[in-house]
Amino acid sequence: MKAWPIFWILGASLTAGCSSTPLELPTCEIPAPLAEIGQPVSVPEMPSPVSQTEDMASFDRDGVVALTKVWVAAGANETIASENALAIESRNEEVNQLIECARYSKIWMEVREDMLEQERKDHQFDNYWHRGVILALALGLAL
Repeated sequence: MKAWPIFWILGASLTAGCSSTPLELPTCEIPAPLAEIGQPVSVPEMPSPVSQTEDMASFDRDGVVALTKVWVAAGANETIASENALAIESRNEEVNQLIECARYSKIWMEVREDMLEQERKDHQFDNYWHRGVILALALGLAL
């Protein structure tokens, strides 16, 4: 009958001393790849004027059509360049966030290492305490 309380106390002390917390790792979200980047529109050659003066040029019908195509392509390329500039700014911001995450990961690792060392010390102290309690109970029951 004396063995039952000893085994019960021994089992309770072992289950209480073996608890641990799960490892929590930091996460840095990696940005998605850039959206489709716009490609410039090919610009036709500038038409040659039929006649020109110092401050004026005259074009035939084909020249006006070609000049209109140049003007449309230039406007489209300006829009594409603006969209690409915004995409580059967005990507730079994402890269800066990743760089910041990498800088702070070292600090996190050092903190986690200190926490692990403290947990090892606490576990060792708990083991000594439980062994002392078990020894005291065993001595108390033996006497």
